[in-house]
Amino acid sequence: MDQQKIGTFLKQLRQERQLTQENLAEIMCVTNRSVSRWENGVNLPDLPTLIQLADFYGVELRELLDGERKPDAMNTPETKSATEETARKVADYSNDVMEKVTHRFHYMYLISIATVLIYLVMNHFDFSSPLLQAIQGACLGIGLGMLVVGAIFTSNRGNGMAFFKVHLRERSNQK
Repeated sequence: MDQQKIGTFLKQLRQERQLTQENLAEIMCVTNRSVSRWENGVNLPDLPTLIQLADFYGVELRELLDGERKPDAMNTPETKSATEETARKVADYSNDVMEKVTHRFHYMYLISIATVLIYLVMNHFDFSSPLLQAIQGACLGIGLGMLVVGAIFTSNRGNGMAFFKVHLRERSNQK
């Protein structure tokens, strides 16, 4: 996929509708900065937004992904509905996977907060037993470590890594 070509096509479609980036952003429930990045080829909208854009502009999803209009022979109702159904299935799958990842991170954050709280309670009582001090240190290490890992994986780059790992794990489970 050529992001620059797709961006130019998105800009062309927006201008044909005589919309500003702000108008389109409001319609698509995104920021105007996102629209600008799409049109400059910096990044692409996610799949559900691409489907929404295709419906809004009255073009086929393939046309958006190719960055150009296709001949009318490509736009038969059967071809168009099959492509859109496939894209919707992919979007649903992608949303399901990301929802699972999000739930896992919520649990991880809860566990990390709980272990840091245990550390704070134990620190308040100032235990002298080496075993309790080791437990206290482990709670602090686990809690802070999970918070750091969560922060990395929920960043833009880390989010892609998490999605890729979950996708590979699910693929191996299906075999």
